[in-house]
This record gives sequence, structure tokens and C-alpha cells, in this order.
Amino acid sequence: MDNVTKEMEHLPKLAWQDQAKRFRDLWGHMTSELWLAQAWEEIRRNKGSQTPGVDRHPADDVDLARIHRLSARLHAETYRPKPVRRVYIPKRSGKLRPLGMPTIEDRIVQQALRMMLEPIFEADFLPSSHGFRPGRSPHTALRHVARMSPRVTWVIEGDIVGCFDNIPHDGLMRAIERRIADGKVLSLVSQFLKAGYMEDWQYHRTYSGTPQGGIISPLLCNVFLHQLDELMESLGANKKQSRKEGNLRRSPAYRKIAHAIESARAQLRGNPNRAARKGLLDTLDTLEKERPRTPVYGAQHLTKWGYVRYADDFVVLVNGSKQEARAMQGTVKEHLAAMGLQLSAEKTRMTHWDEPITFLGYHIHGELRDRGVQIKAVLAIPKEKERLVRRELIRVSRSHHIPELDAMMLMSAKFRGWCHYYKYANSPQAVFSRVAQKMWWCFAHFLASKKRMSMKQLLSWAQTTGVYTTVTRGERSRKTFVQRVGKKQYLLDVFPPDTVGILAGTNKEERTVDVKPISPTDWKHGRSAATRLSAFARNGGICERCGEHPAHQIHHPNPMATKRTTRAKIMSDKDQREHALALCKECHLEVHRQGKSAGQRHHG
Repeated sequence: MDNVTKEMEHLPKLAWQDQAKRFRDLWGHMTSELWLAQAWEEIRRNKGSQTPGVDRHPADDVDLARIHRLSARLHAETYRPKPVRRVYIPKRSGKLRPLGMPTIEDRIVQQALRMMLEPIFEADFLPSSHGFRPGRSPHTALRHVARMSPRVTWVIEGDIVGCFDNIPHDGLMRAIERRIADGKVLSLVSQFLKAGYMEDWQYHRTYSGTPQGGIISPLLCNVFLHQLDELMESLGANKKQSRKEGNLRRSPAYRKIAHAIESARAQLRGNPNRAARKGLLDTLDTLEKERPRTPVYGAQHLTKWGYVRYADDFVVLVNGSKQEARAMQGTVKEHLAAMGLQLSAEKTRMTHWDEPITFLGYHIHGELRDRGVQIKAVLAIPKEKERLVRRELIRVSRSHHIPELDAMMLMSAKFRGWCHYYKYANSPQAVFSRVAQKMWWCFAHFLASKKRMSMKQLLSWAQTTGVYTTVTRGERSRKTFVQRVGKKQYLLDVFPPDTVGILAGTNKEERTVDVKPISPTDWKHGRSAATRLSAFARNGGICERCGEHPAHQIHHPNPMATKRTTRAKIMSDKDQREHALALCKECHLEVHRQGKSAGQRHHG
């Protein structure tokens, strides 16, 4: 593991020192057992890692012996990527989105590739790119937009038609070859691009696009779209401007229109004269139509471009006239066409900064500051995003078969995750309170259904038994539901996080390598949190078999792997709740080895 860490830290240093360096001799490192084992450890905890591909091999089959065989096949150059298994998932629009499921081995190799290529290309990527990069997130992209807000008049919302599906293989390989000269690595990337997919057990070849659902796809997309980032930088995007190049004060024409609008609105307030009000409303309508067509800044202020990209979503922020914004949109369209991509005519929009745009789940628009000198960015939570999380909470509350503790923890996790994403909005606490109230009612209805009580009976019972009580966190106190397992107490988390200004903090520019400790195998944990936490609480978190080491895993005496349906697994988990054992990794492995040996003797 130390060798993996050192290599991942050494690669970006070499790439930074020589911006024209092409890397060779990568194959030996990438195909070593240690590198592949680390790649598996990076992905095995993800929920999607358990989904089998076209070979139907589950993730439980992966152990160090299989990693050894995979490494040997890569060294012998007999390894070939398999087609992905294509499935369809629903989109919010009602349409279906294709998703590819690679085999377990292909995921391991793709992760190994990503671990090798990402440190190299990170040295080339520009600050305007934020998607799927270390130290970057949707919030750093939103912060980038907010920082450009004082210099914005028009915003171009870019949408590339099927970006991941339409990236030309030849152009992508040329982009990779700018940095990679190892023929075996290039050949492996090409094999993944051309592996194809299986749909209804029919094989389909792929002539363009990155591997659907592949771990390496976001990185390949960033490598290819780096050409667009370079174009925008060459045109002066995000360039800092000195005071000598112009000031940020509004132009006289813009100030005159803004003052006339404020004056007309002031005259409207409390004016009882119908004729006068009609004249003022007509004047307001004319002025508000004229304001978007008037440059915000003076003629001496040079046009500047702002540009922010997150994967295949990007915005161009224009400080200039509408004609200049249209010209920039045409330039971007032509450059994408030369790259082999198409800018969507339907979804690409050009919007005045007074009106909201939708970017990374937020509504954003510009608003004059109190003194009326500069423009600030205002971030709001879209109504549809609030409706979406409310529907998710309702869906959990209708899953009456799951344990109460699991429902509570799942609702709390969804609420916390949603609030943490939108805590950068302007004044979001009113929305958070509405969602928290909805979550409270959802869990109350869930409990009432489980207990077969009315809501009045439930609250009376819950207060008497201490299931519904006052909880204090910091300076805030609220009544909420709690569940106790052993000495620990778990609550329905109705406490929204503190809000944060989007401009607070800075981008985490430096790259850090965080490798996870490798375990020889991974047995499935208990299906429910109720079973897992109950088992840990019984023996104080100590292994129930050896009585020495801390317990990390749950063992079901009746194997969960034999249960075919979700309902069967849920009922088996419930039946075994008092018998499931909390074990350390070594004891859990030994128990399964003994069970496997006994099964082999029985069949023999």
C-alpha cells in the first residue's frame, strides 16, 4: 500500500514539472497485485459494486486469489474487457436513461486505470473544471459562478447533446496520447471504449462514447472536454482584470434606467388614481424591457468572460451586450462541432442575469447590492427539488416491512444529505423547516401503521414510553422520536445544519492521496441497522466468538446469500435478530471457512 501511495503522489509531481511529458512504463505498476487490490478496496464499499455484470459473478467472489489471477492475465495480455450489461433507469422527465453494468473484474481494472491516469491529467486540468475531480465539488463550481457575479450581464447555459455517448473515440485517444505514451495502457483504454454492451442478451458494438456506467468515464470526459476549457481560457475567460482596464461602476445609461424604475415603483405605492397608476405601469413595463438591453458597465469597461464547467454541464458568464453573448455562443458551438459534439439547440439558453438560471440543482440570478454599485449572486432552492425530497420521505414511510430504527436512520440521512447540499442557498431555513416537519409526519404515520394505532394513540404511547421526547442540540431544543439500542440513543434528526455563504472558504486546490486499508475479503453485513446495532450492543462492541478483538462485522447463522427475494432476506434478518453474532474480521472469516468445509464434507 505504501508503494501505491508513493506512486500516486509521485506522478502528479512529474506531470507538473514537465507539462509536455509523455508517460511511459506505467503498465507494470498498474497491473501489480497491490495496485489492483487497492483498486478493489476503493470501490467495494460502494453500493453499485455489488451489482453483477454480464458474467453474473457477484462481488462476494472477489478475494486475493482472484486478484492474483487477474494480475497474471493482465501481465500475459490475455485479459479482455467484457460488454457492459445495459439497464434503464427513469429520469425526472419520465424518459429512461441507459446505464451500463460492467463486470466486477472490469470495474477493478477501470479503477486501477483511473488511479494511474487521474494524477497525471490533474496537472493539466484548469480551475474552471469542477466535475469528478479531487478537492472539487458542485459547491466549488457554484462558488466560482458567485465570484463572477459582479461582472455578469448575460449567462449562456450550455447543454451538450448526449456528451458521454457521443465522444468520438479517435479524438479521445488523441487527447489521452498527449500525456500517455505507454502502448499497453492505450490499448487497454481503447478496448474498454470498444467493448460494447448487452441488451436483452443481444450484443451491440460501440462506435463512440465512453463506457456507460464505467468508473473511468467521468475522467475520460474531463480529458476530452479539456479542449473546450482551453478555448475559453484563450478567449480570456476567468481572467482577472486590473483597475486600469476599467472600473465596475454601472454605466450612466444603466443607472438612469434603474433610477427611473425605482422612482416609478415609489410613485405606485399608495397611489389611488387609476389613470396615473395605468400610466406608471406602462412606463415600468417599457423600462423593464429596456434594462436587459442596456450594458451594465461603461463603454470603457472591457468585455470579460466567465466560464465554469461541471462534467458536461457548463455556463458562460458574459459582461457585455447581448450581441457579444450570441457571438460567444456561436464560437462555443463551432468548437464543439469541430470536436465531434453538438450543442443542444433546445436546452442551450441565453438568459439575462436578472432572471434565474438552473445550474447543479440551484436557481441562480443576479441582484443589485444594497448600495446599487455591484451585482451579487442569489442562490435559491428550486421548488421541484423540495418536492423530490418530500416524495423520497413518503416512499420510505410506506415501506412498512423495514424495522423502525432503519426507517428513522434512512429518513434522517436523506434529510441531512439534502440539507447539507442546499445549505449554501440564501435564507434556506424556512424550506428546511418545512421538510423537517414533513419528515416528522412521515415517521409518525410510519410508526402508527406499524403499531396499528391512531395518531392520537401513538403520541400518547410514545410520550409515556419515552419514544417521543425533547432533544437538545447546542442551543436548540425540539421534540422528536428516539430509538434506544443498548446504551445508545438514535433520533429522528429534525435539526437542519447551519447555513453557509457560498463565498466562504476557498477551493481545495492541492491533491491528496487517501488510500484505504486492504482486507483479504468482505463478507456481507447484516441487512438492517437494527440487527447490526443490536448485535454490537450485546457484547459492548467486542467479538462474541473470541471475546478479545473489536467487532466489525455481523454473521447470520442462517446464510443471507441463500435468500432469493428481498422479502425473504428481510424476514430472515428479522427472525435472526437475536441470534446474529457481532464478530471481528478474523473470526467471521474462520466461521465461514468452517461452514464451507462442513458443506464440502457433507456433499462428499
